[in-house]
This record gives sequence, structure tokens and C-alpha cells, in this order.
Amino acid sequence: MITFRTLAAADFSMLTDWLAEPHVRRFVQKTPMSLEEVTAKYGPRVRGEQPLICHIASLDGAPFGYLQAYRNRDWADYAQIMGHADGVSLDLHIGDPAFVGRGLGRAMLGGYVGEVALPHYAERRAYIAHDLDNAAALACSRSVGFKPLAQFLEDGEVKQLLRLEL
Repeated sequence: MITFRTLAAADFSMLTDWLAEPHVRRFVQKTPMSLEEVTAKYGPRVRGEQPLICHIASLDGAPFGYLQAYRNRDWADYAQIMGHADGVSLDLHIGDPAFVGRGLGRAMLGGYVGEVALPHYAERRAYIAHDLDNAAALACSRSVGFKPLAQFLEDGEVKQLLRLEL
């Protein structure tokens, strides 16, 4: 059973390790981050200083993934780039390589959207964006019910935007 708990500062070492994994570096964190850099980036999120929620996904008590959700209108620059200020956007990755390729991405994303992200923000529309060549992530999101919507340019890379409406 997949459960979600709020990200804590005690998770930063684990998150640093996950962000260094080759499968995560390919699409999520392309440059290495030290523990100090992870603490600087994620510390404000843990302390509630930024308008987003962050969680660790666990399977039978074993942490394996990171997820975050945010209301698009709270991040105006990103909303403008992707072209949608309504709803909630999601970011996620399976960090522990032992959990990759086991179908857990679909369960993690589906559970998080329905149990955590949309209820937290009282929204009915969710967005997710992936690199065009991230076939596994695109298939995962589509399997949960996200539909391709548009492509947009972020930091010089073309992203596929998908939307889910409940």
C-alpha cells in the first residue's frame, strides 16, 4: 500500500541521494546537488515559506518517491509559460532505483492526485509536464487519466503538458 507523508528536513539526505541517481538526473535534476543545496532549495518548502506541498511516497513503510503540488496561480511565471493559471500542477519522481519499473509511478501519481493534491487545494483540474522523450513518464500520466493538452518551452526544452479533470 502506498502512503504519503509530508516532506521533513530529516529527508534531505535521502532526497540528495535520490537526486543523484542516474534515472532521476536524466529528467529531473540534471546537475548534481549537494546536501547543502538540497537544504537551501527544499528547506523553505518544509518550513511552509513557499506555496506548495511536498510529500514522500512509501510502499509498506519503505520511502521510494518524492511528489509536490502547487496551485498554478501561486506561481505566475510558470503559469504564464505553460499557459494555464487554473488548477494544480504536480511534479514527482521515483527516487529509489529498486522501485523503478514496478508500476509504482502510476499508483503513486494516481493516489497523490486523488487523495492529497486536489483535495488539499479544493481543485478539480491537475496538470503535469514531461520531457518529450520521457516515454515512461508520459505513459504513466496517461494511464492515470491525464490527457495531452499542449507543448510549451521551459528553460529551452520542449515539454508536453497533460491535464486531468475530475
